[in-house]
Parts: sequence; structure tokens; C-alpha cells
Amino acid sequence: MTSINLIACLLIIGTSLISVLCDVPAPIIKSLKVNCDIKYKYATTLVSSRILNPANISQEVHFRVTLPQEAFVTRFVMVIKGEPYEAYIKEKEEAKKDYDAAVSAGQSAGHIFQTSSRFSKDFTVSVNVAAEEKADFNVTYEELLTRKNGTYKTEINIEPHQIVPNLSIVVNIEDVLPIKNVKVPQFKMSNEIDQSDGENTNAKKEEISPNKFRVEWNPSKKEQKELKPEGLNGQMIVEYDVDASNKTQQIMIDEDGYFIHILRNDLLPVLKKHVVFVLDVSGSMYGHKMEQMKQAMDKILSDLSEKDCFSIVLFSDAITAWKEDGADMGALNYYYGYRGEERKSFSAGEENVVTANKDNIKNAINFTKSLGTYGGTNINGGLRVGIDIAKIGQQKFKNDVHPVEPMIIFLTDGEPNTEESDPDKIIDNVGKRNTEKVTIFSLSFGFDADLNFLKKLSLANNGFSRRIYEGSDAALQLNNFYKEVASPVLSDVKFEYLPEKVESTTAETKNLFSGSEILVLGKVKPNSTVSGVLSAMTAEGRRMIQMPIDYLFLPPIEHKPNQTKIGYLEKMWAYKTIKSLLDQNTVSENVTLKEKAKELALKYKFVTPLTSLVVVKPNVTSVVDDNQQGKLFSYSFFSAFKQSQSKMFCDNIICLTGSM
Repeated sequence: MTSINLIACLLIIGTSLISVLCDVPAPIIKSLKVNCDIKYKYATTLVSSRILNPANISQEVHFRVTLPQEAFVTRFVMVIKGEPYEAYIKEKEEAKKDYDAAVSAGQSAGHIFQTSSRFSKDFTVSVNVAAEEKADFNVTYEELLTRKNGTYKTEINIEPHQIVPNLSIVVNIEDVLPIKNVKVPQFKMSNEIDQSDGENTNAKKEEISPNKFRVEWNPSKKEQKELKPEGLNGQMIVEYDVDASNKTQQIMIDEDGYFIHILRNDLLPVLKKHVVFVLDVSGSMYGHKMEQMKQAMDKILSDLSEKDCFSIVLFSDAITAWKEDGADMGALNYYYGYRGEERKSFSAGEENVVTANKDNIKNAINFTKSLGTYGGTNINGGLRVGIDIAKIGQQKFKNDVHPVEPMIIFLTDGEPNTEESDPDKIIDNVGKRNTEKVTIFSLSFGFDADLNFLKKLSLANNGFSRRIYEGSDAALQLNNFYKEVASPVLSDVKFEYLPEKVESTTAETKNLFSGSEILVLGKVKPNSTVSGVLSAMTAEGRRMIQMPIDYLFLPPIEHKPNQTKIGYLEKMWAYKTIKSLLDQNTVSENVTLKEKAKELALKYKFVTPLTSLVVVKPNVTSVVDDNQQGKLFSYSFFSAFKQSQSKMFCDNIICLTGSM
């Protein structure tokens, strides 16, 4: 979790700079401690590290923490020569002014970026530590855990890259429901998906009570060396679930009126579904990516239920869709040459909606195995045909006793460059065509796809986006994504609370999948209760679902007299509201939404894309924000210059970096 780099030094001669490599010992991590408290699914993680500069000269020490992708940093404190320096949260532009003012005054300053890596983002800060002195770093981040495939999971990145004498990780779990199925998999040395079932047998698991659990791992120096001689670099994962067999709905309220309404039900019959796969087969998919997509489609198609339907839409320059007889490969001749005829636009029909019986699945798998790649990336056309086929399916099954839930799974590895290349126009076209609000899940394969475009596309169409990272486990990533959405048990779920009772909520229209849950957070008005109507589409049609009347009232929050009282439910409400406002603003930029999100982020001290963490040290001002692009800036007492390479310098120069 903490990364230390060897430092280069500067020899100053007149007004010129000569870089000289200092033969000095690297900083030593004396201790690294992680404490994660999970209460009602809300995880607060404190990472503390003590780092020693063993050299007889001062040098830069770099403290890096890899955070979960959905986490917000909420606090940062460092202790230099016994003096604590606590960061504060400011509005992004105001923080930038502080930064610019420090530079103008000739102070050392740096701008740290929180940047994304695989399933995570990095927080990095640097400080100049005097000879043979220590520095303490403490960063706190928070996130709301989501239930996927029947499991809550917290992933703690441990990356010292050296053997640490005092290394410990503690995870405390508390819930109102009994805790079950606590697992600690083997320490994960790679960020690729590992299907092995091995457990970390050295981690201690303790059931304190049915509702409280503690996991602790204190790897000795010997154990660390056995795992990786040069020091740990991986993840400690803790998984668990709660026993909600008798609680398909649950409402908890605290003393200030904040509440959480949880809806889950793994026992409901799965809805019949029509899955429309819209797959990129353009030239950039050639090779490994295409082979992995074929492997994933083999598994995904095999997992379809016989009551389901499916469609396969392919797009490159042109568009086509597979049909049941599937034998006429002439329809796909644009992959292999035009045969002299003019290419025609594709028109979908009922024959492109295929039942998932064994023969059709076998033929479809053989078809996907034969695919080649060709040409450009016509995303607009692919989505147009995908939506048309979803509509055809809805019309085909409109008189069925059991409703059919349509969904589009859209995969691409590139940016649109055929028919329409403007992402905003494509989103607008999709919105106008998708009149039935078919859910669109977007998968970006690799780093060439425009992830912001895909996120906006899916959010505007009731879905979500996911990046599939290139690697040997890409097919597994695709399969794991599909498992999350393969079993819808409720669709078009609507929470309608009585406005005279409930002040504000994060309620949205959503789908409920087996193994997941829907959380609504809000606040009731004084002397009121949570009242309203819940409705959803079930396997038997649209149904009204009664809200529970037996609420659980949480005990009062303990806090010190000089501290602001903020309960877990209030913090969860703020977290989820900020996420929701940012998502809404992603779909359609709105000043009011941004201001509300910024106001909440400042009040509850979240580092977001709208706020920054300002770190103040002696003669140093540095800023951390939640941007997604990494840059490196270095400023000295005699000049300010932009450094393009990741070099660190000692004495009078502070270098604060964000890594990609």
C-alpha cells in the first residue's frame, strides 16, 4: 500500500542544475497498519505508516495508497518531527488558488492527482524528511460496499515493495443481521482474477457475536518473504454475507431521522430475459481480444436458461445480426470481402430474436467461434440495431403470461469513427430510439475505448459501465460481469415515499438481481415514519410490495463534546447522494446538481471531482483531487518547471505525483 522509491539528488552550480545520483540508502518502512471498520456495509479504512530516512542527508519520502475505485478520501494527517499536519477539504478552484499562491510566493508546492489503475485509484503524497528522521502518514478513505453474487467484499491493497517489520491488517465487521460466510482468500499477488479457492490460513477469524466479526492478519517478516522476497505487492480480501433469509426488506432509522431501506430477495423466481449482445468486431479487436471475447461468449451463451431469448448483433463498418438458421455466412461477407456487391444497410427482424434452446446455443457458439475482424467502429449503427431487436422481442412476447426483461450488453474496444463519431450525438440518438428504456450495460475492452462516453451512455439508459482490462483473465472478467446481471428477479423497481413523511431520498428506478440488493437512503421529517409504496415487475407481472412496518432504531452515536455528531446512516446518505448527483451530472451537465454535490462533499469532507484535499507543510502547499488523469509537477525555491519523467529530487524540491 505504501510505495518507496530511490531518490535522485540535485547539485546546484550557479543558475544551472546538474542531476547526480546519490548513493544513499532508500527509506525504510518501519510499520504499516490498516484498520478497516465495516458497519452496516459502510467501510471506513485507516492506513497508517511510519517511514524512516536512514541516510545522513534529507531525502524525499513517497507515501502511496491504492484505494478502491468507489472510495472517497476523507482525512489525511502526517507527522513530521513530532508536529502533526492535517489536510483540509476545499472547493476545487479555491484549492487551486492556494496552490498558485504558494508557487507565486516561491514556496515549494505540488499538485497530487488521484489516478485510476485496475479496479482502483492511487493517492500519492511526498515529503522531504530530514536525515535519520521518521515521518508518519495517516490516510482515511470510505466507501459503501455493494452486494454482488451474494457477497460483500472489501479489498485492501498492501504494496510496501519491501519487508516491513511491523505489518498488520484488521477488519471489523458489524451488522444488524447475523454475519455469515466470512472468507479470507489467499493473499492476491496479481490484480487479475484468480478462481482458486485457497484461504489465507494465517489470518485469524473471530466471531465476537452473531452480529460482529473480526479478521486480523499480522504477517511476520518470514511470511512476507515466503510470499514475495522483495516485499508484498497485492491485495488482502475479506468476503462476507448476512443472513437475511427472513428479511427481504429492512428499514433502519437513527436518532436524527436518517434511514436506510434495503431490498433483497435471492429466492424470487428469475425473470425471463432477452439478452441482446452488441459486439465490436472492428479491426482493432483482432487477435487476443477477439479470442477472449469468443471464450467469454461460449461460457455466457451456455449459461442462458432455456426460457430465455438472445440476439447477437455485430458491428464494424457495417452491421449485421445472427439469425436462427445461422448457416448463411454470406450475410457476413463484409468480413471477408465484398464479393463485388454493394454493401446494404441491415434491417432487423423477428428471426434475429432466438430462443435459447440447446441447438440454438450450440449453433450460436459455433457462429461466434468463426468470427473475424474488419474495418471501423460503427457504434451508432450497432446500438441502433440492438435497440430495434430489443423492441422486436418486446413485441413478440407482449402477450406472454410471464413478462420478458430485455437488456443490451454492449462491448467495444475503441471510439466511434463510422457513421457518427460524436459521442454526445450517439447518446442523443440512442435516447430518442430507446423509447422503451431498455437497460444498456456497456463494457469497454482495454484502454482505447472512451470510458466516459460509455458511462454516460449506460447511466442514461438505466445501466452501468465496466472496464474489461486486457490480460489473461479478460474472459473471466466478462463472465463475472455477466453473472451480476444474469438473474434479474425484479425490474422497474420504484420506491415512492410519502412526501409529507420523508424529506429526501436517493430512491431511483432500478433492477434487482439475485445475489444483489437495492439500498435507498434518506431522512424522515420530525415525528414521522418511513411510509410509501414499493412496486416492481416480477415473474408474475407488476406487483405492489408492502413496505415493512417493523423498523430497527439504531442506538445514539457516541461522540466527543468538541466533535460534530455524524452518524453512519447520515454519512452513508451523503456518500450515496453525492454519487447520485455526480452520475446525474454525467448524463446531463447541470450547475445545480454540481453545486449540491460540492456542498455535501465540503460538509462531509469527501475528496471528489469537485473538491480537493489541501495538504499544508512548512513552506509547502499541496493539493489532492479526484481527477482521473495523472500529471507530475515539481517546484523549487529558484524556479518552477514541469517535469515529464517520474524523477524524485532531494533538498528544497518537493515533488508530488499521481501515477497512472
